[in-house]
Amino acid sequence: MKLRTGISIINLLFVLLGGSVLMAQSTQSIRGMVIDQNTGVPLIGATVSLLDHEPLMGTISDRQGFFNLEGVPVGRRGIRIDYLGYQSIVREGLDVTAGKAFNLHVEMEESAIMGEEAEVRAFSNKGQALNEMALVSARSFNMEEAERYAGSWGDPARLVANFAGVQSPADQSNDIIIRGNSPAGLLWKLEGVSIYNPNHFGSIGSTGGPISMINNNMLANSDFFSGAFPSQYGNATSGVFDLNLRSGNNQDREYTAQVGFNGFEFGAEGPFSKKSNASYVMSYRYSSLSFFETLGLNLGVPAIPHYQDLTFKVDIPINEKGRLSVFGLGGVNHIGSEVEEDNRYDYFRSNAWTGVFGISHRHYFNEKTRLRTILSWGGIRNFGLDSTTRDGVLTEQYGQDFSEQKITLQSDVRRRLSSRDHLIGGVEVSYIRASYVDSVYVPDWNIFFQTANTSGSLMMFRAFIDWKHKFTEQLQLVTGLHYQQVSLNSDLALEPRVSMSWKFSEKQEVSFGYGLHSQSQPGTIYFSETLVDTANLEYVQTNKHLGFTRSHQAVLGYQVQFDSRHRLKSEFYLQKLFDVPVTTYPSHISMINYGGSFNSSVYDSLVNKGDGWNMGLELSMERFFSNNFYYLATISLFNSKYRASDGKIRNTVFNGSFIVNTLGGYEWKVGRQNAITLDGRVSWAGGLRTIPIDLEASQEAGETVRDYSKAFESRADDYFRIDMRLAYKWNLKHATWTFALDIQNVTNHINPFFNEYNPETEQIEQVSQIGIIPAGVIRVNF
Repeated sequence: MKLRTGISIINLLFVLLGGSVLMAQSTQSIRGMVIDQNTGVPLIGATVSLLDHEPLMGTISDRQGFFNLEGVPVGRRGIRIDYLGYQSIVREGLDVTAGKAFNLHVEMEESAIMGEEAEVRAFSNKGQALNEMALVSARSFNMEEAERYAGSWGDPARLVANFAGVQSPADQSNDIIIRGNSPAGLLWKLEGVSIYNPNHFGSIGSTGGPISMINNNMLANSDFFSGAFPSQYGNATSGVFDLNLRSGNNQDREYTAQVGFNGFEFGAEGPFSKKSNASYVMSYRYSSLSFFETLGLNLGVPAIPHYQDLTFKVDIPINEKGRLSVFGLGGVNHIGSEVEEDNRYDYFRSNAWTGVFGISHRHYFNEKTRLRTILSWGGIRNFGLDSTTRDGVLTEQYGQDFSEQKITLQSDVRRRLSSRDHLIGGVEVSYIRASYVDSVYVPDWNIFFQTANTSGSLMMFRAFIDWKHKFTEQLQLVTGLHYQQVSLNSDLALEPRVSMSWKFSEKQEVSFGYGLHSQSQPGTIYFSETLVDTANLEYVQTNKHLGFTRSHQAVLGYQVQFDSRHRLKSEFYLQKLFDVPVTTYPSHISMINYGGSFNSSVYDSLVNKGDGWNMGLELSMERFFSNNFYYLATISLFNSKYRASDGKIRNTVFNGSFIVNTLGGYEWKVGRQNAITLDGRVSWAGGLRTIPIDLEASQEAGETVRDYSKAFESRADDYFRIDMRLAYKWNLKHATWTFALDIQNVTNHINPFFNEYNPETEQIEQVSQIGIIPAGVIRVNF
């Protein structure tokens, strides 16, 4: 009896882990759309073939560029796409699962020499930017990478922190430092629209936060730029996220349910009508901790983060001449606490919301010309109160209500002049309405004063043009010009951009890029107020005259593509920042360090007289996922300096000097269609620069007093972290289950966050970052 029971248990485990051995292998569809890389025009009649399959299996794209390859066996598969006059594409390692059709968006590049046989390039698109105008400092990423990389938690910002030149300085937030620049210099774009900070608990003027609103289950292949980016991107000096939402399944309805560290999630997608190819896709998420608190569970946490977000896209083809899409992203959050001890009462409450909604229309005049027009709305609001009362007397209080809303109309046209020459141009007009109100209690004066109490509006105008010329398939040149202006003052920017790549052998390529980049100041800085009369509480606005922060950026790159799987890439860069706002009086303060702390600082009385420079060398060795494993190793050495109004050259707060990242993973096939994956990551980086605490002065004052004369001379201790991820994927006939455990900081290494003076111990104490965090995920696609 015991023997039978044992055998039954073994059989049960065998079925659960590799049950596909005991039943017919499941099949699924690979569907998608094939378009011209430059114009976005659908390519009709492109051939899509399944690799390494007998008998031969294939299909062709229809009049709207759609294809649907049915009956594909579940597992890692490859396909080849061919179209006359275009360079063929091979995509390998596609993870075809039983629960969801594999969605593939294919952009094909026209051969420069018409009449020549197009070369099949099995590795041309792996990591290569989707934007054809990007020849340097750019790469693409996909939904699977955002999930697979250990420690990424499905967050695009945490994902790119693995790339060369990029660092995430704090476990508590996904802010990223790119080549020694402030995180505030980053531009977020979604479906072609510039958006506000897409992170829960992020503040106005910042670009990061503890929890991303971007749902990786909703993303299509997207681009990330780390410098010298093309002319269609503006109002940024650091980098660009150009995110794309995927379209829904236009043939069958599919659903996703997920529970994990980031929340409870439900997604749905499907067709409105199979005849029209119109589709929808949406995903909603609700905070896990908030849900457990609603059930009455005591989590032992003084402040529970409450948040929820929604992402959607509706895609409607309009015959063969156009497409209409409606998309949106929105999230709300709040966190608060009340602590009463002895004679002290602390109250804290923070609320925020962020959203974007857009309507995009594409019209194809012919096979060479495409016009896209987008009307969008975006908004963000942060409001809250933080106060301390002792013996019933208010001693500290800060309250704020900051909000911005933006309406944007933009249009761009893409024109293929010939097989060698491509042109892109566009214009954009934004109307921004803002309101900033805050209140700070000063106990010594027994008054409430304000750094902001204003509302107003401004306009931003942008225009760009990019031209790409292919001398040959191996030698390409991109030139462009970007223009932007803010109505608040007369400052405008004309920014030339140029880049070139030369593939001088079958496997080797050199590239060069230069660009002038400008960024407007945050609205909280423009409308900052200075208290000039304490008796009458009279204020003046001193920053409206501020112009753009500007940056010359040059990049020299070298790349070796050893084979279809292995690539070595290096880039050397120089950046010269100028017209950086600094104080009118001698000090270390500069907007070049804006975003260097968790809370955004507000400065008044600034002038565009500061400067700075960044220099660095980056090296990446990568094996793309193939034959069940991958790895990526990056080393970045850099130096970041600045000069404020006191004329002294200092390190920027972001000058950590070096970043080393190593990550990789292996996938074991279990049975015929299931898999176990193990992924790991090691991150080591120089600590951020600090302003030391003057212990003697702090003891005398009874609070933290810093020695600003030594600002940013020393670094905090190095940052070190090891992350691991273990996952099991279980394919049934019409569903796919995923069980994953992502452990951040598996060694529980203590990384410094900041130092502060403790008046009770009269000593300087270190506040550490988050230790070990296990984050589990269970997801089912059906």
